[in-house]
Amino acid sequence: MKKSIRAGLFTFIAALIVTTVIAVLYITSAAGSRRERAEFIAESVADRIEAEIQRRDYITRMLEIEVSSSREGITPEKFSITAEEVFNDYMDIVNITLAPGGIVSYKYPLDNGIAERKDLFADGAGGIYADYSKMSGLGIIMAPVNLDDGSYGVILRRPIYIGEISESNFWGFASVELSLSNFLSEVNVRALVDGGYDYKLIGDNPITGENRMIMENSEKDLASPVSSMINTVGGGYWTLLISPKDSWMNLYEIIGSLLIAILISALAALAAGAFVSVKAYSKELEVLSYRDALTNINNNRSYQEHMEELSKKKLPYGLIFMDLNDFKQVNDTYGHEAGDTLLNIVAKRLQNSIREKDKAFRIGGDEFVVVIHGTHDAQFYDDVIERMRQNVARDVTLNNGVILKVSISAGFARCPEDGSKFEDVVKIADDAMYHNKRLFKAQKAKQAGRGAGDAPSGTGR
Repeated sequence: MKKSIRAGLFTFIAALIVTTVIAVLYITSAAGSRRERAEFIAESVADRIEAEIQRRDYITRMLEIEVSSSREGITPEKFSITAEEVFNDYMDIVNITLAPGGIVSYKYPLDNGIAERKDLFADGAGGIYADYSKMSGLGIIMAPVNLDDGSYGVILRRPIYIGEISESNFWGFASVELSLSNFLSEVNVRALVDGGYDYKLIGDNPITGENRMIMENSEKDLASPVSSMINTVGGGYWTLLISPKDSWMNLYEIIGSLLIAILISALAALAAGAFVSVKAYSKELEVLSYRDALTNINNNRSYQEHMEELSKKKLPYGLIFMDLNDFKQVNDTYGHEAGDTLLNIVAKRLQNSIREKDKAFRIGGDEFVVVIHGTHDAQFYDDVIERMRQNVARDVTLNNGVILKVSISAGFARCPEDGSKFEDVVKIADDAMYHNKRLFKAQKAKQAGRGAGDAPSGTGR
């Protein structure tokens, strides 16, 4: 009896040690997998924020080009045309300004029809930023700042010089003011909270080197957060921190794992479950890493890596840049759910418009890129774009019966025919797309004028 008790006790202790070790390893592995998933989510959100900041900073670059390339100087009319082209594409932009000599003289849209003249160098703390930007020649980002309506905002500001960067050549500033809440809505930061995470978005101060809280959903300290860096403008950066609302592992999970560990008969099932769980996490991370969450086509990260590979191998290719005309109007009129439905349908139609060896990417908002592999003449690209237009232009019927008329603006460039560097090809294709968009808006305005006079029948696209 005593031997069997001793044997049973020894077996129980040995089994308890082994299963407890396995349980601890599982708990550690599960916590590690959750941290790995959180790191990927933080990186994905940070990538979206960085991409959207760069898109809005490009607006100041456009204004800089307008000013520095115009011999007679930029006029209010020319400024309004340029500002209007981009203003309606971004729901978070509050205003766009030019400040010759640091004095705000051009503003879109106008408040009550009058541009408020404002000395940026005398604008409190903002004056320190303006002086720093002027002296360094670097663009700056200020966040959070108080907007006129009392909400928080973000200001992107770029110094403009006529010629080389020097104080004597300083012309003024181009600025874009954003609503912080709308900007964060654009990059879907709310998904972090819905996913069970607390977050803090912290920005560096390029002048003092201090960090400043830009946005947070909870004032409590984050428990062992994961972080991802966001490059902004002028060498500045933000840091996104996230952690679970509770903890990486809660008490119930720990107790449950230890109880399961005691049941030797469940050991094999526990090991198999852990293996399957790890494989599922790896598969999910791989899919999420290179697929757009909304449309399931290739995302911006996949696009960047694919282009790096083509450039490294010096393979010929072409880029077709496109976006949807009046997409913001769809969101404003029918809601974001309708906009998401439209983007899904357009993505599928784009995939059906290209060859199997070519690739389509969604790089943000309603912007898509198609990469054409190999060497082809311009007529080939015109044919592809025409096929894309025809496929996308088919009516889209929403669940509520609303029928949407859809059209795209598109432009292309080839490597090496139009440019030997990736950056040059991107700029040419992007400029071609915006040229096409301007033609669309001009034609739309012309048709609207003719409709007012002649009242023709039918619905235009």
